[in-house]
Amino acid sequence: MLALMDRATTLWHIPVVGRAKGRVIRRLIERHRPTRAIEIGSLLGYSAILIAGALPPRGRLICVESNPYLAKFVKSNAEVAGLGRRVKVVAGDALRVIPLLSGRFDFVLIDAAKEDYLDYLRQLEPKLVPGAVVVADNTGIFRRDLAPYLEHVRDSAGRWLSREHDFGGDAMEVSILRG
Repeated sequence: MLALMDRATTLWHIPVVGRAKGRVIRRLIERHRPTRAIEIGSLLGYSAILIAGALPPRGRLICVESNPYLAKFVKSNAEVAGLGRRVKVVAGDALRVIPLLSGRFDFVLIDAAKEDYLDYLRQLEPKLVPGAVVVADNTGIFRRDLAPYLEHVRDSAGRWLSREHDFGGDAMEVSILRG
């Protein structure tokens, strides 16, 4: 399914995480073995399929997509990929949805409104377990817009262990919540 989505999104110039970033995300999941993940911003479900497919058998993913039309694509694509039971899609503004979610998370992918990355993280922080992995996409292309977020995870008095992964024209910030 991801190979098909790779071809389609390349042809139509739709921005998705893609193969190189996907390899890093998959390695992070394999190393940290999260079981409860959340994705903020799902677009068509590429990264949802990637994350849910890499999670351990009991792993579950909640996708928060602000566009109800796109949320239907995410749900459908996850089902076609055989991951429908592991992926829950919530249509709505993440800043309104996050406070309503119960439980705690150990993996996060943030790839939505760039100006809201820090607000998403601040709402998620009380819901994260020690050792939680937070991946923020597009920190290279949108470095200026994401400066407050990057400052928070890099200069948080040791609360976060954070590292940028460079991909040429773009980057991802991977941050681990210290216990």
